[in-house]
Amino acid sequence: MKLKTLMLVFIFFIVAKGYSQDAVLYPEVKKQLDSLANLDVKAGRDMRTTKIENRDSLRKIFRETTVRNTEVLKQIFYKYGFPNYDKVGKEASKNFWLCVQHSDHDLKFQQQVLKKMKVEVKRKKADPSNYAWLTDRVNVNSGKSQIYGTQLDYKADGTPIPKKLKDPETVNDRRKEIGLEPIEDYLEFVKEAQKQNL
Repeated sequence: MKLKTLMLVFIFFIVAKGYSQDAVLYPEVKKQLDSLANLDVKAGRDMRTTKIENRDSLRKIFRETTVRNTEVLKQIFYKYGFPNYDKVGKEASKNFWLCVQHSDHDLKFQQQVLKKMKVEVKRKKADPSNYAWLTDRVNVNSGKSQIYGTQLDYKADGTPIPKKLKDPETVNDRRKEIGLEPIEDYLEFVKEAQKQNL
């Protein structure tokens, strides 16, 4: 009898441990963030993959989408703080970051999120490479040099190049430290992705 009870307790412990690894503190917030990211990604994809003559109207739709999303993101952020892995899971945390990344119309909000995200990255509760992307985005939006070279401009022939970059000769050291590929690989990836969207 004791062996049976012990086995049941052991099985319960294993199941509970497995469940707790998948459980999040705020499942409704997770769903909300997943939904916002789907809207963001669809609007962005539509804008990038349509014919050139239709892009202006789709840019407007993308901007309207990001403005609406930002209002919801702010409500979440001010109520729950930065939605880290424990609160919403890795994917929804990434989705929050992605939508904030596109909230260029609200630099103050991007800066607030960046500050809180830094704390979560140090606690290993947020993605360091996403933090690098948001750092660069905030710097570029503030008129400063970027650190990691994630934000791009394009030459007349369409070749991608990093926007103003601090200490370009050591950028790959910084990128490696934060978990990003070498900048040459990143630029080549962007160049190939552009060819597919033409």
